[in-house]
Amino acid sequence: MFEAMRARVLVIVLLLAAGTVPALAQAPTPWDPVNQVSQSQYQTYQLAVQDMGLGLYGGLAYNQGYRNRYNASGPASESLGFKEATLYLCDKFAAMGLNVTVHGDYKNVVAELPGTETTDKVFIISGHYDHPEYNADRPGGDDNASGTAGVLEAARVLSQYHFKSTIRFIGWGGEEGWMHGSWDYVQNVVKANNQNVVGMLNLDMIIRPGWDSNPNAVVDLDIGTRMERPNCVAWADKFRTAAGTYAPSLPIDPVTHGADDYYEWYASDQGPFMSDGYDYPGLMVAENTCHEIWSGQPNYYYHQYGDASDRAAGALYDYGFATDVVRASVGMIATEAQIVPEPATLSILVIGVGSLLLKRRRAA
Repeated sequence: MFEAMRARVLVIVLLLAAGTVPALAQAPTPWDPVNQVSQSQYQTYQLAVQDMGLGLYGGLAYNQGYRNRYNASGPASESLGFKEATLYLCDKFAAMGLNVTVHGDYKNVVAELPGTETTDKVFIISGHYDHPEYNADRPGGDDNASGTAGVLEAARVLSQYHFKSTIRFIGWGGEEGWMHGSWDYVQNVVKANNQNVVGMLNLDMIIRPGWDSNPNAVVDLDIGTRMERPNCVAWADKFRTAAGTYAPSLPIDPVTHGADDYYEWYASDQGPFMSDGYDYPGLMVAENTCHEIWSGQPNYYYHQYGDASDRAAGALYDYGFATDVVRASVGMIATEAQIVPEPATLSILVIGVGSLLLKRRRAA
């Protein structure tokens, strides 16, 4: 019996040497998921979310005849396009092996990757997937299919690894009605359950940094947070560090916006996390500041018919820029949540069995 076992171990060792069985894997670093971020996969997600409302994913039951993801005031206001997008997010997250729930009246789609050690520490990467304008053809390719696609791509690569802390990937509903979904979640999930959200990163409009009104305008990524709070400033600094490391070609505005300007830190789904009475570090990254976007100067097609890859706004869609935003985001979350080695592989078992057999042989 001993000789037979030794022979089997010898065969496996030979297979290891030949590369047939995986050798001891090196401990992963944040570079591993960052290097898997794919521009083509990001674009696939962005186009799919942009086209919701035509039934291209969900079938005829979701075909409303035009592209739109309206959900400003709860269940009664959900367009078929919004419902199709909800289905799409749930299916995609579930296929990644994540724990998926749909929360509240505004259909926040929450996908969780549980931590292995400090499970109570939660990191969130998010983007809203709804769009305004009921009964109107408004694809929202930039606002905010672009951010939603970033969350999906981050989930795709990060879900392949283990982390000490918990990571949540969230598609918010009701943002265009003034952050209804994220307010509901912060109040009734995070605060109500005394959850430890160490930091949340919100992606809102990340694909069109160029300006229609000025082709020579500086192209960069804008960062917004609540500047009078040290934990928020530190969270913004961590994003800058991650961007410099994992996406060095990504231009970032040197000014972090939000100082003495309520709208620059509040006006998207990071806002409820940092509101008075809520002290969770939040951060928004976007192609322009809120005031710039609202002025209509950078993007003539904001909230309009033309905001789609195959319409007027698409001429300035920059998929490389958006992919760099995702790389920076993935690097930041992987660093802060602390990526850990995979479970023991077959090669470890072989070494253990071989050592045991050697001891038995010596004892004999």
